[in-house]
This record gives sequence, C-alpha cells and structure tokens, in this order.
Amino acid sequence: MIDAEYIDYIEGPATPPEHLVCSECAQLLTRTNVILERLEAELTRPRWSEPDTPPRPDHEVALDWLAALCGGHEAVTALDAAPLVEDGLDLPVVEDPAGRTQLEAVAALLDEVAADFPGQEVGFAMRQALLRLWEIDPLVVDRPTQPAQVAAGIVWTVLGANGLAGPGGLVTATELKKRLGVKSTPSAHGKQLAAALRGFWPWQTQRPWGMRDLPDLEPLGYPDLLVSSVRRRLIRLRDQACLVRDGGSPR
Repeated sequence: MIDAEYIDYIEGPATPPEHLVCSECAQLLTRTNVILERLEAELTRPRWSEPDTPPRPDHEVALDWLAALCGGHEAVTALDAAPLVEDGLDLPVVEDPAGRTQLEAVAALLDEVAADFPGQEVGFAMRQALLRLWEIDPLVVDRPTQPAQVAAGIVWTVLGANGLAGPGGLVTATELKKRLGVKSTPSAHGKQLAAALRGFWPWQTQRPWGMRDLPDLEPLGYPDLLVSSVRRRLIRLRDQACLVRDGGSPR
C-alpha cells in the first residue's frame, strides 16, 4: 500500500520528506519541480506577436516581375511587340586571332541550330545574346570552353528566357546535347551565361499568380532577347497591371 503522506507529496510541489525518499532522489524531484514551474510560467506568459504583413497587391508583383524580365521599370514602359530583326547583329572586329576564331565558331553553330527552329526571331535573339556576352564578359565565351559548349549554353539560356526550352518547347536538353555533340548539360554553362547577362541586379522575382498561363520565363533583363510573341503577352500583363495601379478595372 502506498503511504498517504507520499500521495500528498506527489500531488503537490512540496519537497518530499526525507524519511520517504533518499537524499539524491529528493534533490532530483526538487529540481524537476523547479523546471516544471518555469515551463508553466513560460507557457502562460503573455505573447506579443508582430502584426501580419499584408500580401503585396498583384499588380505590384506583376510589374516587378516584368521589370526583372525587361531590365527595369523604364524598359517595361517602353516595351513593344515589334519582331526582332537582323540589323546590328554583325560580329565585331576582334584583333586576337584565337578570340576571333572562337567567336565565329560559336556564331556558326548558333546559326545551324536556329535553322531547325520555326521563324527567324529565335536565331536573332541567340545572336544578340552572343554579341552582348562578348561585350559584357568575353571570358564566358572565349576559350578554353569549346565553341559547342558555349553555343549550347546560349541556346538554352535564350530559349529559357522565352519559355521555349525543355519538353513542350523547341528542344529538350537531351536533344540539344546530341545536336551539338556536347557531354555536359546545356544548363551547366547556361547558368554562367545567364548570370553574366543579369549582372548584380536582383532579377529573381515572383511570377504573378494570375499569369500562370505564361511559362516561367528566365529573367535576363533584356527585351531584345525576347521574341515578339512573348513580348505581346508581357505587354498585355503590363497594361492590365498599370490600369489597376491607376485605379481602373482590369477587365
């Protein structure tokens, strides 16, 4: 039978009488009671929570996403849907013979791949990306990287910016590897090329939930790397967002 005096102890916070437990057990039980009392005080302490941050309006999210794709809000305002053309896409003069050979080899491979795609705009966008990379950071284009690897990276990056890479697009990574005879995936060098194009601008933004019909475009920050069909859809989103921002109805 359990001692009634012991029952009185275990039902309360008091220190147990010495004649009921050994001294070590008594110390342990006392410490346990202290811990429980502190825990109870912490759990019952009033909490002051920070007010919830209201979600950003959809039109603000949309305009920031467009700015990431186009290179800033001014570029979004000036965005048009004119088809890309070949003007100004000649290769620059390169004094270094090895550099000139590399640039010409990459350009030739891009032209070959572009011939497999419908229309001409994708090819023009890829050539524009090559010229801009050579201007911004020639080291990502020049040797020791093989021309085919550079070309694969440019193709993948430009197609990603237009939502045309991968299954359902113009070419898959496996098909592009086979087409150009490269061993590594196109995205391997493509990530480096995309980073060079973006620079230090924080382009990674949230795609507007209301435009889920748009593919998840890779933000590069240059409208002249986007084909006209993509820019038309972006213009529609821009106009709707600006209308809501100015107090109008998007419908």
